[in-house]
Amino acid sequence: MMQVHITHEFAVRMPEGSRLPTEDLHQEGERLMEALLDLENCNEDVGDVATSSDAARGAVVAELVVTAVDEAAAVEKATTVIRSAIHTIGGSTAGWDRPSEQGADYHPKAVQLERV
Repeated sequence: MMQVHITHEFAVRMPEGSRLPTEDLHQEGERLMEALLDLENCNEDVGDVATSSDAARGAVVAELVVTAVDEAAAVEKATTVIRSAIHTIGGSTAGWDRPSEQGADYHPKAVQLERV
């Protein structure tokens, strides 16, 4: 088993494509953090979750450490956990059904991983 630190950056937009106002973007990051903490509590192979938001770029970053058999499994687990958290707060991601409420759209920008 190995531990991998994964950072996933998203462009976060309103459903019609415009950027979220600064305060809304920061609140989105805070809500995502709460959802990630809930998921961390029920996944023993996920830890050290964190989020940040950058209003100048209209981005939210999610970070976590995943324990898995290899890097591919770690990325798959991290992606599932992060996407689940996004959907928990009413957001949407490509390829998954949109929640009934009109939340923000999360578009992947970059993924980084580093063994810990």
